[in-house]
Amino acid sequence: MLSSSNIKLINSLGYKKYRERHGLFIIEGDRLVRELLESGKTVIKLFALPAWLDETDASLLALAREVIPVNERDLQKVSHLSTARSALALVETEHHKPFIKSLSTSINIALDNIQDPGNLGTIMRIAAWFGIENIICSKGSTDVYNPKTVQASMGALLHVRVCYADLGSVLSSLSEKGIPVYAATLEGQAVYDADKSPEGMLLFGNETRGISGELLPFVSHKISIPPAAESRAGIDSLNVAMSAAIICNEFRRGEKK
Repeated sequence: MLSSSNIKLINSLGYKKYRERHGLFIIEGDRLVRELLESGKTVIKLFALPAWLDETDASLLALAREVIPVNERDLQKVSHLSTARSALALVETEHHKPFIKSLSTSINIALDNIQDPGNLGTIMRIAAWFGIENIICSKGSTDVYNPKTVQASMGALLHVRVCYADLGSVLSSLSEKGIPVYAATLEGQAVYDADKSPEGMLLFGNETRGISGELLPFVSHKISIPPAAESRAGIDSLNVAMSAAIICNEFRRGEKK
């Protein structure tokens, strides 16, 4: 049974200030929680239905500091999903730093003031799919530990490093080292025709305003996804996550040529 203190704690983690205060975030779902345990990340509390606990390897359950059996009604009280799953875990947050050396040897993603948690989570999933390990977010971007972000990432949070930094400083350092910065813009060169490096930064801007003007001086290549010859009325751009998927695919495809 869930105690009132645990209910209060779990519900509070829907808000960023409490996630920061407690250093915890929520992962929900049968498969996601099992993947979480397998990843070796620190699980502070695990709440699950008895049936789920019975079918989960005891050696995995032992990795959680505290395992609390609960019923369906209890899980529904604290779930951030429309329909509660069989397991919910409280996990320690991690704070990564953007190491310029590691950013200089592979393709990475930078996000400038992304506001939609679903977009961030989807881009994390895209990054994991294409083997991109680092996502650098501007400090004004949405929180990686927002429950909506975590769910949209579909487990990618366990495989991708997301950090928050002054993007201007990061891009400036890369530019000084001659590392290319590719900005996704409406007026850039078609990504299909652009020269694509095996290392560099793919920069995507805010859903409404695009890339901030102060970041443009550090951009070495502007790239775009051109529409079909016959454009459709009212469709003048792609969602940022859609753009990220197409551009990441083109960069990975270019590596195989």
